Amino acid sequence: MRVFIAVDVDDPGMVARLRDLEEELASLSVQMKLVEPENFHVTIRFIGEIPDYVVSEIRGKVLPAIRFRPFRLRLAGIGAFPSPSNARVLWVGIAEGFEELRQIREQVDRGLKEIGVRLEEEEFAPHITLARLKERGSPGVTKFIMDRSNYEVGEMEVRAVRLKKSTLTPRGPIYETLAEARV
Repeated sequence: MRVFIAVDVDDPGMVARLRDLEEELASLSVQMKLVEPENFHVTIRFIGEIPDYVVSEIRGKVLPAIRFRPFRLRLAGIGAFPSPSNARVLWVGIAEGFEELRQIREQVDRGLKEIGVRLEEEEFAPHITLARLKERGSPGVTKFIMDRSNYEVGEMEVRAVRLKKSTLTPRGPIYETLAEARV
């Protein structure tokens, strides 16, 4: 099973503002795959393909051990990986709530290591993906990003961290919540 741990963006107002950004992006006439509104999330830790029994251990041991208080997640700024001029992935940044997300990630990583899951060492760069571009180097996309580098998307309260299953399909991924840690 292909899994990850995330905070879902399920606040209707926030989803609507992210959709507005996607509509602006779509008007650029650049080949891209927009993220479905029900799939907006901040990845805490991508785990990858693991056996069902490890999923059960994450559900039974790792998630119940996560401790956090409700916190505000403020989204602002549009950016791109690897860079605005060579954008492959367009994203919205985290302006507030980064420290809380980092603390949750540390707890998740500690729990995963305790049950024997090997983790890739990677810099923690929480964001919400808006689109994956099929063509790179578009001046219109670069301008879109630069014009919105400080764009305020909004804020939401985080009260749950979820274990998500990802099923890849030709039309894009389908995410399913398997378990959650709530405050």
